[in-house]
Amino acid sequence: MMEKIRAIIEKSNLYLGIISGMGILFMGLILAYEVVCRYIFNAPTIWTQEVSIYLFMWTMLAASSYTLQTGKHVRVDLLLERMRVRTRLLTEGATGIVGALYCLIVAQQAWQMLAMSIEYGKLSATPLRVPLWIPQSALLIGFVLLTLQFIIIVLRRLLELRAIGNRGASR
Repeated sequence: MMEKIRAIIEKSNLYLGIISGMGILFMGLILAYEVVCRYIFNAPTIWTQEVSIYLFMWTMLAASSYTLQTGKHVRVDLLLERMRVRTRLLTEGATGIVGALYCLIVAQQAWQMLAMSIEYGKLSATPLRVPLWIPQSALLIGFVLLTLQFIIIVLRRLLELRAIGNRGASR
């Protein structure tokens, strides 16, 4: 059962990583469109900056769990590589617990912010008048997925530690 949940989370992370890559491409295209409109046709747009900011939020937050899953987040490899296997696994497990707790707190705060935006019908203070729950949802989804990915990392490290312990006991 746990393996199935892990597979679903990691597959979701992969799809969000791909979608985020396409979002970055689209963001680059609309910013290039703005440059052409502004400097060649002397006709700047009113929507590209706001849409680019929202795309940036979504792509960075949605892809963060995929980045963590693939081991590409910032970490101090110099120290980790010098540790014994057991110490490294314990360190990664401990930092995974701290990371999961932090992300859970941020997700809970994002949920409250999102609920308030929906309740009060908050809109962006720009000509587009975007309902703020749309860009704010990126924060909630991104940090929920990060929390789940940190939990997966902690569980994997525990399994690896148990395997090391079993190998040591069988000697």
